[in-house]
Amino acid sequence: MFFIDTATNIYEYILTIRHLLKNGGIWINLGPVQWHQNCQLHPTTNELRDMIEAAGFEVKHWEVSENLVAYRHPDDLDSTHSKERGSRSTRSEAYRPLKFVAVLKTDDSSRKSEEECHLLSSIQKVRLSTGRRSIVNDIHRDFVEEPDDDT
Repeated sequence: MFFIDTATNIYEYILTIRHLLKNGGIWINLGPVQWHQNCQLHPTTNELRDMIEAAGFEVKHWEVSENLVAYRHPDDLDSTHSKERGSRSTRSEAYRPLKFVAVLKTDDSSRKSEEECHLLSSIQKVRLSTGRRSIVNDIHRDFVEEPDDDT
């Protein structure tokens, strides 16, 4: 993935990715975490990791790169080169990518964990505060509904 920082609601992105993968499926991410203005939440990388783990993923690798990556052209990183070319820009168009590998844990039980319930509750709160209809309700109905007590 490269676009997680474009999410209006990062919880919905995480749950959509979760439900696209089979148990044991791998989520590989490489990209910026510079939340756009339309984002309802702007979690830190540590908070993002907590959200991903709460959704049932085991994080195998997590790293915020020390090296800057240019959005448009590698020369954008070299201010000396930009000055030589007559650039008037004083802003760097670069980011430090978040690199992670997360594996969707095998779900041995049909009951939701406390963390999963908290994640779903958080999604619902964001949806209610914005008035947006949640795609999670349609896509993940079986996950949201409480299991029968008879089972």
